[in-house]
Amino acid sequence: MVSLTGRAKRGEDRIPVGRAKVYIHNEMFNVINWSRHGVMIGPYSGALRAGQPFTFRFVLPMSDDDDFEFSAWAETVRVDGAGLAARYTDLNDRVSDSIERMLGVLSPAA
Repeated sequence: MVSLTGRAKRGEDRIPVGRAKVYIHNEMFNVINWSRHGVMIGPYSGALRAGQPFTFRFVLPMSDDDDFEFSAWAETVRVDGAGLAARYTDLNDRVSDSIERMLGVLSPAA
């Protein structure tokens, strides 16, 4: 049996961002990396477990006066020593397009 890596399962790389934060139930968590389809936060010490849906707010400071942010529903993919991995489950077209544009700007290949 072949075991797929996280990237192979996702089909794309995640972009590391050290300044981004995710807020779940008003509790702040550091973003380890994110992609068009999901986010990894950590360390994570909350109560969410694999398969559970939740809402969150993503905030990435861009300058002193400007943040890139969005709110969405996600599903917990896994919780382990690295943190919490989640897949977005309900992004509207505007938010999805904004994420794609921002990732294009932040991507090392850009």
